[in-house]
Amino acid sequence: MKYQNNFFPITATPFSRVGYKEVLPCRELLPYVRCFWTSDSHITDSLIIPDLCADVMIHIEYDPDSDNEGEISCIGFCGVGDSMFISQKLENLHMKIFGIRFYAWQAQNFADEKLAKTVNGFFVLKNHFVTLDKLLRKEIFPAMTLTEFQKIAEGALLSLIDRSEANLLHTETLVMDAVSTMIRARGALAQQQLLQDIHVSERQLERLFEQTLSLSPKKTSSIIRYQSLWQEVCRSTQFDIQDSVFAYGYYDQAHLLNDFKKYHGISLGEARKLAFKS
Repeated sequence: MKYQNNFFPITATPFSRVGYKEVLPCRELLPYVRCFWTSDSHITDSLIIPDLCADVMIHIEYDPDSDNEGEISCIGFCGVGDSMFISQKLENLHMKIFGIRFYAWQAQNFADEKLAKTVNGFFVLKNHFVTLDKLLRKEIFPAMTLTEFQKIAEGALLSLIDRSEANLLHTETLVMDAVSTMIRARGALAQQQLLQDIHVSERQLERLFEQTLSLSPKKTSSIIRYQSLWQEVCRSTQFDIQDSVFAYGYYDQAHLLNDFKKYHGISLGEARKLAFKS
């Protein structure tokens, strides 16, 4: 079953980011893939915030002063993150990165192994995605463009979706139901109410979330609330913090601001300035 949602996580700089570009997937992959992207890692330091996504990343090292197209140095998997960090530019190394950004609860559908204990980690892709690793290696090349990479990646992912049900590790229905419920509530639903709504025990849901997202249900819901708030901050022309306190289930304004800074690393006011910086 394909679960549609209106959760569309964004970066810390959603309107302008030097050296970074992303494109949406084809219609068939929209429930699974947030975007395909590329970045020049030597351009600038970048603030990376939790977005409930997990990425396949292809690193290509190149010399800007050479006619050589470069070489693929690593193909890896970056598990879902639950805290912010700074991705630092590389002074003496030029590297282009291509990525597939999965919704964290959908990445399991393309894996050959469970994704438990992958939170905040980076792994060689074939450790968890043997088949996808083989499919990508057959087609990717150092000088590819984002458009070319998207075509290659979409072909690989669509072929995995078409695998027989016996071979495809479908995401647990209970996890999908829980995530969909969290998204509808924008992360403001109490854990006990969630368990009642989807008719599952706390222990069972904890186990399923660990195997699929490598996050607890409570942390997943908390990041959904944070990301939903951040999306509103960036997209609303008349953002009202008091309205948001009520809408997202915070105790008061201080609770909202402290929770935001916990995930974003800087204050809400500083985050807005960074987001809209040209």
